[in-house]
Amino acid sequence: MRAGSQIVSSAAKLPDSFDDRESVEAWDSAADAWEEFVESGADYYRTEVHGPALLSTCGDVRGLRVLDVGCGQGWFSRQLALKGAQVTGIDISSRQIENALKHEERSPLGIEYRIESAAESAGLWKPGSFDLATGCMSFQDMADVGAAFAAVRELLVENGRLVISVSHPGTDTVHREWELSDDGSRLALKIDRYFDTGPRTVNWSMERLVSHWESPAWRRTLTEWSKLIAEAGFVMRRMNEPRPTREQIARQPALEDAARLPMFLIFDLICDDRS
Repeated sequence: MRAGSQIVSSAAKLPDSFDDRESVEAWDSAADAWEEFVESGADYYRTEVHGPALLSTCGDVRGLRVLDVGCGQGWFSRQLALKGAQVTGIDISSRQIENALKHEERSPLGIEYRIESAAESAGLWKPGSFDLATGCMSFQDMADVGAAFAAVRELLVENGRLVISVSHPGTDTVHREWELSDDGSRLALKIDRYFDTGPRTVNWSMERLVSHWESPAWRRTLTEWSKLIAEAGFVMRRMNEPRPTREQIARQPALEDAARLPMFLIFDLICDDRS
């Protein structure tokens, strides 16, 4: 018997594409709210689940030259630097970079930040300038992911790696609704329209945010991600579906859904020497 439901899908279909200008407008306007969201601990999926898993997947980064692509206000760039990496962070939003620079000024870690589009980054440095590139939930928000992958590929050394996190295609579907019991607890997640892909508008309306905004993003299937990865000259080393521990759920019960179903996916990619 259907006791109730909780709709958690928060995206609307966009036209066939969006451009960098739309991304800049969205993330510039959201800069202050995003800074508060990340630094207050309210973005607990980032700080507890996919962020630590992404860092772990990168492995030992001591002394590595790392390009953090779509770095935003620098949260993941700082995690890398604290582990000994030589980090350069790029983001298309000047307001996000402004906040990243404030962190660097307060607590210097030697991170260089630049306002740049990932898709146009290949000409900014010589080929082979970086050992590793990363993207913490950023590539899905880029207007031209294929161009961003290709640009990063040119900047990496032979056998260089690209390690990124994205929303899990299997659960981040167009229709996404929790079936609820009589007492309001979650019974099962109903998903549908997995193959409905393309640009969408993400509505950032959670109560955890100090203000709300919308941003453009791409929804892709695993097949579509795999095609983009291969076309850019990468091969897959492994995938990782991070989930919280029991201790983390005890501290933050809202993480329980990510222990039942994969909410995030990490791609560990390496340059294909044959390309």
